[in-house]
Amino acid sequence: MAKRSDIPIEERDYSHIYFVCSALLAVATFWAVIDMIWVRSPWQRTQREFNRIEKEDLQAKLNAEVEKLTNGESKDQYASLLASLQEARAGMKSPEYQQALQDSAKVALEIQQAVQQYRFAKSEADAEYYLYKEAQYHNDEPAQEKHGKNVERLTGEYTEWKSKWDAAEEKKRDVQARLAGFRQQMTDIHGQLAALTKERDELQFRIDRVDERPIKIQQVVMSEFVKSNFGNFISTVDRCHTCHVSFNRKGFEEAETPFRTHSSLDTLLRLHPVERFGCTPCHEGQGPALQNVKFAHGFAKFWLHPLLTGKYVQAGCNKCHAKELRLQYAENLNKAKRMVFDLGCYGCHEISGYETLDRIGPDLSRIAQKLEPGFVYGWLRDNREFRPHSRMPNPMYTHEEAAAATAYLFDASNKNGWSPAPMPASGNAARGEGLVETVGCKGCHVVDDSDRELRPNDLPYDMAPDLSAAAAKASSQWLFDWIKNPKRFSPTTRMPNLRLSDQEAADIVAYLETFKSQISLPANYTAALPDLSDQNLINEGKAVLRNFGCHGCHVIPGLENEGRVSVSLNEFGAKPVEELFYGDALAKKAVEKTWEGWTTGKLKNSRLYATEAVIQRMPNYQLSEEDATSLAVLLRSWDGRVIGERYVKQWSGQDEAVHAGRLLVRKYNCTGCHLIEGEGWDIKPSLTQALGKEGIDEIAASAYAPPDLISQGQKVQGDWFFRFLKEPKTGEIRPWLRTRMPTFNFSDKEANTLVDYFKSLEGEAPGFTYLPEFELTAEQRAGALKLVSKDYFDCFSCHQQGNIKPEGPPDGWAPDLAMASQRLNPNWVAAWIRDPQALQPGTKMPSFYPDSYPPDVLDGDPDKQIVALRNYLLSLSNGKR
Repeated sequence: MAKRSDIPIEERDYSHIYFVCSALLAVATFWAVIDMIWVRSPWQRTQREFNRIEKEDLQAKLNAEVEKLTNGESKDQYASLLASLQEARAGMKSPEYQQALQDSAKVALEIQQAVQQYRFAKSEADAEYYLYKEAQYHNDEPAQEKHGKNVERLTGEYTEWKSKWDAAEEKKRDVQARLAGFRQQMTDIHGQLAALTKERDELQFRIDRVDERPIKIQQVVMSEFVKSNFGNFISTVDRCHTCHVSFNRKGFEEAETPFRTHSSLDTLLRLHPVERFGCTPCHEGQGPALQNVKFAHGFAKFWLHPLLTGKYVQAGCNKCHAKELRLQYAENLNKAKRMVFDLGCYGCHEISGYETLDRIGPDLSRIAQKLEPGFVYGWLRDNREFRPHSRMPNPMYTHEEAAAATAYLFDASNKNGWSPAPMPASGNAARGEGLVETVGCKGCHVVDDSDRELRPNDLPYDMAPDLSAAAAKASSQWLFDWIKNPKRFSPTTRMPNLRLSDQEAADIVAYLETFKSQISLPANYTAALPDLSDQNLINEGKAVLRNFGCHGCHVIPGLENEGRVSVSLNEFGAKPVEELFYGDALAKKAVEKTWEGWTTGKLKNSRLYATEAVIQRMPNYQLSEEDATSLAVLLRSWDGRVIGERYVKQWSGQDEAVHAGRLLVRKYNCTGCHLIEGEGWDIKPSLTQALGKEGIDEIAASAYAPPDLISQGQKVQGDWFFRFLKEPKTGEIRPWLRTRMPTFNFSDKEANTLVDYFKSLEGEAPGFTYLPEFELTAEQRAGALKLVSKDYFDCFSCHQQGNIKPEGPPDGWAPDLAMASQRLNPNWVAAWIRDPQALQPGTKMPSFYPDSYPPDVLDGDPDKQIVALRNYLLSLSNGKR
């Protein structure tokens, strides 16, 4: 066999190479086509499957409708109408109807001929008339006579044709009336049939539409939606509803995914139409992807924003509603924001929007004048041993760390400038118990687990310390001074002043002392300590406190200017799993290797990922699975992305005022006593229970609870409210209440913030407003005196007026009307008299309008009566009527 190199080039055979290449090209081409129309286009099959399902469903409904018409409840009516239709059609073949049709055609021809001849004659007459007038202008008498005769002749002709036209039209009306008699029956039957078969016809129309529906990609473009890494806003594309084709259609609520109707079709989807907001801003995922479900839902490796599922869907809300503390339909998000605020996460972590908030913990500048070193040491080792429901997390210090930190705190403590106030010789524990139960302490504090169970609270911690252990923690002298005036010891404390007398404060201390014998301090709290005056130990303690970031929550002398010790959380929601440190947790199968698994594991046990080599400092909040998940939802929302302004809710001045007010309400726990925005009244169950011991039933006890602050912004005058917040007085408005409005020592800014908050809640403009004076005429006064008298509304049987108290037990009393002129908003007074239930559902205030007003006062005019009552009430003061 000759070598290939010896074979002339024109005789060499390449057929086998060409065959292989051609075969490979054919296979590749075939695979490319298959890949394009099948592998990479599952959405086409999804749409076809939906069309099949919808058509089958519609066909089944159509068959059922046809069955109802042919063999069901509508059978007889349908058959009767069809028979009537046949009769009507037969009637239209009768000689009479056919003759009417012929007459109709004949008269139409007559009309056509008459109209044509009339128009010809009329146009000729008009032309002759023009010539006649022209001859007249030129004084051409022969021409004038000629054209005048022509005008006269042609006018007669077109008048004659007009008469024939009118006569033909009359014939036409007669013929049409004859035809209508035949056709009306047909029209009526068709109308009845259309009404009877409407559902069937609509179903058939929808089936036809399904058959005609094109298979195509559906997409929404969100223009300038998110800021890119280069600082400009870029558009994003969503194609989710290419597969989720029926997400916005009712009737598919029970269908399988992806054909199920959106669960919030009439609420969230109505407020966030997909044409504007798309899907991924709320649900995440990879919006443009269509290749397969995994990619479309964002579960591809290194995709930072996978589909949110379950409770985590609420994380999407925070992109555009990050500043809002209360967001409808996002309870997990709301709860998490409350927890971040209450627990002070921003003390260690940088969190956008929380940068300027106050430290959450007490000032430790005078800790040596309050606590013993042994207690502080034990608290740092394990505070949950002493107070299981403490808001402060468990520091989990080692022995050495706790001893060193204690040494520094006591060395740095200010031991001058304060001494406890003189305390009465003795207190009455029984009276103290009554005060704790009713004066307002339980708005924030609990005494035992039974109080905790009564509180309508979904959070895992107490808002303020459990009072049952107070006497085991601090001396009676310190407790007395603190209860009497908390700001005397700590000017920055949030605890308010209840304006207790010395004896009342001593009684409460005596009551708290009764628990002391029941408290057994854990071993850590009685452990032997090293020499706390050792300077090396003190220096080490400062380093320990700085390292653990205790200054993030507490004021600690020497650490006031230290920064946050932990990572920023502003982009934590986008952190990939590959960047999370699991320690030995994965090997121990303690958590799943997911972002959610790592995050909830960390929140439930902050030291879960610590190893011998990697020490972790975060204190342990020991959260439940539910609470950890709520916080993880919020953390997932903090992914660092900046959303375009057109998508983010734009806040008005009222929105800003409401937000600032909500922060203050949360800071001072106003909902511990009051009902605000439908939340709160934590004190009410325990107060009702305490009053029940005195024989006061639950309904009557409601009168002793602090007021519901619904419509407070409309109800009271801004300047009065400001003064009241600054300096409330015991019994000023409702003297029968045992619970006192405390003195919070609000700054002017804080008081103004609260005034604006309540006004903005009611849609009122922030800031103080001028209120006009209302003149009480003699006629109005006479009418009002009748209306408030015992013979009519008997207002003062419930309402106190200055020093004049109403008759009957206090649970039936109502606020002092002598303060109306300086306290109440005139417009609100009128609205309240007209319909109190509309302003405060469930109020005891009776409704006299529109049904029960007297017809013999002020001409029986309810508007006049309401104005007279309003003006009269605003004229009251100092107990005078």
